Amino acid sequence: MLAATNNSAGIDRQPLGTRIAALRRTRGLNLKEVAKVCGFSQATLSRIETGQTDISAHHLFLLASLLKVDIADFFRNDAEPLSKGIRSITRSGDAEERLMSRYTSEILNSDLSRKNMHPAINHITAKSLDEVGGLWAHKGEEFLYVLSGKIVIHTELYTPTVLNKGDSMYFEGSMKHAYLKLGAAMATILVIVGRND
Repeated sequence: MLAATNNSAGIDRQPLGTRIAALRRTRGLNLKEVAKVCGFSQATLSRIETGQTDISAHHLFLLASLLKVDIADFFRNDAEPLSKGIRSITRSGDAEERLMSRYTSEILNSDLSRKNMHPAINHITAKSLDEVGGLWAHKGEEFLYVLSGKIVIHTELYTPTVLNKGDSMYFEGSMKHAYLKLGAAMATILVIVGRND
């Protein structure tokens, strides 16, 4: 189900790591410079670019800021900038599906770039903070809505909070956080991250 390319619209898409490497090179940045901003080693960034290691959404947001691109640019190079009258429809089963380091993500409306909001459906499988590498933060605001299952949200400022199907939460993204599933079943959430430039 997960693939580096999705040709449902006849568009060939490069693997995520390949896109990151290409965008880094067009900005004239080397591995060391980019790895330092993201807080990981050059070897880790090299493994991400060659598809040997998954990347977290947190690090994608850091990369987008550093490279001055929209998140959509990591998934496809044919995204159109948001402008008056333009719209984007993602049909069921046509989302850009990516295995991230913390969850499987369906990136919605990836055919638009320079959006102020980044919507995704995330399938949460991790049950411990160790599995997700602890708490992370990002710029902007975040909204999440539980579509199925149960999750527990850990943050640096509040006690862990359980959300059930139909529950939602809105918070400021620079507060470190992580979501985990509760119970045996996978939990699925709709997440919208808003930019805060």
